[in-house]
Amino acid sequence: MSEASAIAAPARLWDFSLAVYPRAGVKAACLALQDAGLDVNLALWIAWHGAHGRDARPALDAALALSAGWSARVVKPLRAARDALKIPPDYVSAEAAGALRQAILSAELEAERLQQQALEPLAGAVSGGADARALARAGLAACETRLGSGLPGAAFVESVFGALETV
Repeated sequence: MSEASAIAAPARLWDFSLAVYPRAGVKAACLALQDAGLDVNLALWIAWHGAHGRDARPALDAALALSAGWSARVVKPLRAARDALKIPPDYVSAEAAGALRQAILSAELEAERLQQQALEPLAGAVSGGADARALARAGLAACETRLGSGLPGAAFVESVFGALETV
């Protein structure tokens, strides 16, 4: 049995993300990718494909385009508004700012869920018996090439697949 078929990964992308994100090291690895310029939902989509023995690279250009547009128009503005409320202006009470910040966080999470829902049907190629980690690393390397920047992909892959082994 290949590693790809041995990993118990949730069938739906959002369920996969919810299963791995709270695990030790995954959030930090996701934030490192985000800081390097990669959309975390796209990285999770690539890992999800790998966990199911699929190569995300055939659908990568479509996924990059979808993610870039949605992130720029929806996710990043919500994140910016939420971040702006970490230290509220003097004319807004800390309690009111905190409540608004929480509402924006909920909206941001819903926007990410919708993005993943849109990414999910973008199908990668079935890769019979290929190593799940290798498939994810190859997808992230292809992102790195397209984005023209270095990505800390190895740490992300290890944290996600380590989390899957403990789910």
